[in-house]
Amino acid sequence: MTEQIPHRPQADPRQGRASRPISIVFGDGIGPEIMQASLRILLAAGARIAVEPIDAGSHARHCDDEDAVLAAAAQHSLRRTGVLYRAPVAAPPAGMACPVQALRRGFDLFATTRPCRAMAPAIASRHPALDLMIIHDLPGMAQGDARHRRAERLLHHAFAVARVQGLRRLDAFLDHQGGLTAELFDAVAAGYPDIPAGRQRFETGLARLADRPNAFGVVVVPARHGDLVATLAAHLAGGVGFAPSASLGPDCAMFDTVHGTAPHLAGRNLANPSAMLLAGVMMLHHIGQHEVADRVHDAWRATIEAGIHTADILTPGTSRLRAGTRDFADAVIARLGQAPRLLRPAGAIATTTHNHKIM
Repeated sequence: MTEQIPHRPQADPRQGRASRPISIVFGDGIGPEIMQASLRILLAAGARIAVEPIDAGSHARHCDDEDAVLAAAAQHSLRRTGVLYRAPVAAPPAGMACPVQALRRGFDLFATTRPCRAMAPAIASRHPALDLMIIHDLPGMAQGDARHRRAERLLHHAFAVARVQGLRRLDAFLDHQGGLTAELFDAVAAGYPDIPAGRQRFETGLARLADRPNAFGVVVVPARHGDLVATLAAHLAGGVGFAPSASLGPDCAMFDTVHGTAPHLAGRNLANPSAMLLAGVMMLHHIGQHEVADRVHDAWRATIEAGIHTADILTPGTSRLRAGTRDFADAVIARLGQAPRLLRPAGAIATTTHNHKIM
């Protein structure tokens, strides 16, 4: 099987520096707050984006007919933009379809990539050198031969990520209930002899990841365990509050967060917008606005290392100021154009996914 290339928007020379339309979901719970804060930072940094809101939150789900209309409107927007920037959306009640999952399936978003990187010494971590990527497919997408083909495509994508990352080690955690089998892994790995690679049972790999996360680089996990492993890795790095996610497909890409809606924090100006903002950084790289992405990333890192932290990452000895959602966004905007002094600047981070820089 040849290497699969996820959607990569091509620049239109006729557009020059025109704004790039992107579809936006403001989400539920803390979603609207962290999305507003993130968009404010991205635009202040010079992001050339035109926001096109689509409705996929819980308030949009009333009846089957309305769901169908909303889903059709969202799909129409995404076919035009090819990019979805999504705040967390509440899980629907039992028996009701989730619009976001429908969009993921409809646009074949087969490769979810979740970078997890410790921010030590700015944020305390028991694993200060941790720097890895979790890659997985969506659960329940296919059966039989189709499941095998999806797993093969995912592995090719993951090896391509490892290569662009600088030949980082790749490990696969195998689950024989899915399409990610030892035989398939060995066959695909044989085509990438330059990349150190290994496979292990899911349970063994998960235990080793929890015990020695610094030993891993790119980790491919079964679809049904993707959220579990990504959340674990994010906590090992310092918390889900700054854990973004990207889901790539042939014609569309979605950028969102590992964490959920946190309804107990909604409307209280307490939520950490970092994961949403970093997902925006990934999105900017995806659409080719690399300089703006690095500008935002550096300003965020400078803010974090200055000790300006939201409540979820407050740490004695490193935190200097407890900031609310809006104050944190203001602090990042105030540092646009600055580079971090303790943390590596964005331009020095080898963080490309597949054939284009993503974070």
